[in-house]
Amino acid sequence: MSTEVEIKFVVKPQVKSQLATLLADYVIIEQAVKPLSNTYFDTTTSQFRQFDFGLRTRKSLNFAEQTIKTAGIVRGGLHQRPEYNLPLDGDVPTLVDFPAEIWPPETNVAQLQADLVDLFTTDFERTMWHIQLPNRAEIEVVFDQGMARSGDNSYPICEIELELVRGTIADLFTLAQQITQLDNVRLGNVSKAKRGYQLAGLYHPKVKPLVLTIPKREAETLADIFLTTLTQSYAHWQHHEQLYLDTQDIDALAEVLVGVTLIQQTLQTYINILPEIALKQTELNWLQQQLSNVDRATQLQHVLIHNGQLLRKFPEHKRISKELQALQSSYIDFTDIDTLFNSSRYARIMLAVSQLLSQGLSSVKLDSGNILSFSNSHLQASWQNVLDSPLSEAQLDAAGYLQLQTKLKQNLLIGHCFSHHYASECRDKFRLPWQDILQGIEDLAVLDMLMIVVRQQPEAIALQINKLLDRRQRSLLDAMEQTRHQALTMRPYWLTA
Repeated sequence: MSTEVEIKFVVKPQVKSQLATLLADYVIIEQAVKPLSNTYFDTTTSQFRQFDFGLRTRKSLNFAEQTIKTAGIVRGGLHQRPEYNLPLDGDVPTLVDFPAEIWPPETNVAQLQADLVDLFTTDFERTMWHIQLPNRAEIEVVFDQGMARSGDNSYPICEIELELVRGTIADLFTLAQQITQLDNVRLGNVSKAKRGYQLAGLYHPKVKPLVLTIPKREAETLADIFLTTLTQSYAHWQHHEQLYLDTQDIDALAEVLVGVTLIQQTLQTYINILPEIALKQTELNWLQQQLSNVDRATQLQHVLIHNGQLLRKFPEHKRISKELQALQSSYIDFTDIDTLFNSSRYARIMLAVSQLLSQGLSSVKLDSGNILSFSNSHLQASWQNVLDSPLSEAQLDAAGYLQLQTKLKQNLLIGHCFSHHYASECRDKFRLPWQDILQGIEDLAVLDMLMIVVRQQPEAIALQINKLLDRRQRSLLDAMEQTRHQALTMRPYWLTA
């Protein structure tokens, strides 16, 4: 058994020549090119996927092996998985050849063998460089290019993998930083196996909200909370990045921004206790700016999909819907986002987060009381910002709410970071009204977007539509004002903890 430690990049074919030029500056211990054919297996009930195992055969020139990869860790693009490689005789894995201790309790290995089916194949050419760094660390670099197939479905494979042979994880990141200087390089978190399951119709990635799950530990430290928050936010970011590139679903792109924003807020919250790190706030600010139109595009998406009943009340609603679609396209262009996600600067940001997660943080252990004190002070400071803002005034109009959207989002994000320290009933009772208000602000923003289009209509049509929108806005504001006044009377949950 060995544990592979590797970093993966999804790349464009033209990167191969750039990679070869970059690696020429290192000592090359070995270089080879060979064809590889992998077949991935599971049972008819996807038992291996439930185990979080990967089972494959691999064949090349005068070579055949069977491999099981057991559950491992994928943290910010760094993959660490135990794997068992054995000689292969034939075309189908022989499960009894593998060590008995790898199987979960009460596993019927004979039944697994009987139920095996091949799911998909990957056929590609692998170019390998075994290099030595100046500090004598050794890394195997491979460039894989080919196709994955399942039935009539296929997708292209083009990726770089860096696997640590000798040295430390820091050495792996040293080389990875050089790789990110190339364009058309994107940090990858989806394995060939997972992409194959998707190809076979057995894995269906979806847009999902970011929900932090932070397990309680007896000796919990602020570093534990920080790293867990970052890990889950980053996984959320990467999941939706790939989903957007696959589907161009604007809701997936919105969730990328959610992950980026929570990482930015987490870094800001912990800034006074963090050691010097490579991830700079200015870089995340730049990335948020590149995605600044995502919210507007998402709002228009929701107008077109979820407000059809309202749009149908508009005179000439079909023409207006087309104008809304054109406006949405002006905010987000897939080609621009694809260029961003494959840019060198973006890759360096992703790698900096990955390195921070992989190296961990050395922190003085604090007891739960001190952690609670840290949480309370940040929540109170954020809440005071709300109380000092127009959100605590006697009356707010639509423009006032829209101006406060960012401040309220930030407040709720800080609460999200520390949510697991407090009793859910008290916490949720306090947060829910403000979440409703934030949703109301987003609905106001949708109406505001519609008003932009209305202003471009002939006067008679504009008057009719404005009456509808004004009525909808007044109703929404009445509900928001009632909720806000009630929310301001509630005692903050961190003061009762």
